Amino acid sequence: MCQRQLEAVIIAVLMQKSVTSMNANLPIWPPRRQRRRTDMLWLERLEEVGLSPFQNSFPDSPPDLLMNAVCQFNAGLYWDCHETLEDLWRATPYPLRHFYQGIIKIAVGFHHAGRHNAKGARNKLSEGLRLLGPFAPTFLGLETGILAREVQNWLDALGQNSRVDWAKFDKKSKPLIHYIA
Repeated sequence: MCQRQLEAVIIAVLMQKSVTSMNANLPIWPPRRQRRRTDMLWLERLEEVGLSPFQNSFPDSPPDLLMNAVCQFNAGLYWDCHETLEDLWRATPYPLRHFYQGIIKIAVGFHHAGRHNAKGARNKLSEGLRLLGPFAPTFLGLETGILAREVQNWLDALGQNSRVDWAKFDKKSKPLIHYIA
């Protein structure tokens, strides 16, 4: 097992007990072949009640893998950011896994934008925004609200079904993930 997989497993085990007691009716791990359904149920729960009931289940400081992924994202290495967070996301129980998945989807959205895939960019950026919503305005030392506003500005500029002027968009600065000052 590599270092980042081991770190992800340790974090997941430490968090599992406190999350279990708060959500007897929602699994903290997606059941086999029911991940999308469970993702939606958890997202609806988070949008309804917020993060307060789960505060004790979150780590006190951001994992090193998250900080590495933020550096990759801010350097425009969106696919690398996705790869770095994927092991952590898979080894993390609900609800924290939505935070990692939100960043992953936003990174993949900008990867699609870099390849001039407007539909892929719109879809992934939108999905990522929804997943990050409950974690705004700040979470684990990151300014998630600022990121969400900047991503929303990108989505608005891309438009819903309009043709994209990629020459213009290639010059447009991408959002950064900011640390809490």
